[in-house]
This record gives sequence, C-alpha cells and structure tokens, in this order.
Amino acid sequence: MFMIFSLHWPDVLPVSDLGVRKGVQLLYGLEELPRPSQMEQLCEKWRPYRSAGAWYMWRFVEGKGTPTTAAAAIDAGNVQPLQQIQTGQETQQHQLQLLEPINGIGNLGIFMKEKRAGLELK
Repeated sequence: MFMIFSLHWPDVLPVSDLGVRKGVQLLYGLEELPRPSQMEQLCEKWRPYRSAGAWYMWRFVEGKGTPTTAAAAIDAGNVQPLQQIQTGQETQQHQLQLLEPINGIGNLGIFMKEKRAGLELK
C-alpha cells in the first residue's frame, strides 16, 4: 500500500490483499479465491498499470457489496440495528438542511453586491 499510495508506483500488484484477490475472482468469474501465486499470472495483462488495476478491484468489490465486508462486520459484532442507522441518516440530513440557509445567505450577499454595482447575472 505504501508503494501505491505514498510512492505512487504505477506497477504494484498486492497479491496477498484480500480485496484485490476477491475483485479478480469476481472479474474473471472464478469459483475460488485465487492464490497469491496465481495472481501474477492472472494480472499480467495489466502491466505496467497494475496499481490502477488493484484500485479498480477494491472499488469493484466495494460496489458489488460482497460478503467479505458484511461477514467481517457480523463476525466482529459491529452490526448496527436498523433504527440506529436511520437515526444517523436523519441527523445527517438535518445538518445538511441547516447548512443550506447559510450557503444561501452568502450567495445572496454576492448577488446584492453585483446588483448594486450594476452587473447582470447570467
């Protein structure tokens, strides 16, 4: 991860990373999770941009909502009841509603300033 995200090397393949392996499994329709030794061969055609390929595999797995993350959360006992999730979403929505008037007032000030200067808004 250090070589990909800090050093920005374009051709790094994290063969032991579960997310990348799960993404390759889904991408190629494999029945079993590929072993790290198989990853080099399966991802050879991604050269010289295997770092980008790894990033896409993480996003692919994330988008599919595969059981890897859900199962890990259930096993760890970190599952929130639906009511807690809904309450959190309602709070977040309320906070966004409170911010909107603030943004609107700031924009109104710019509008009034330009109107006084005789400028037309397009």
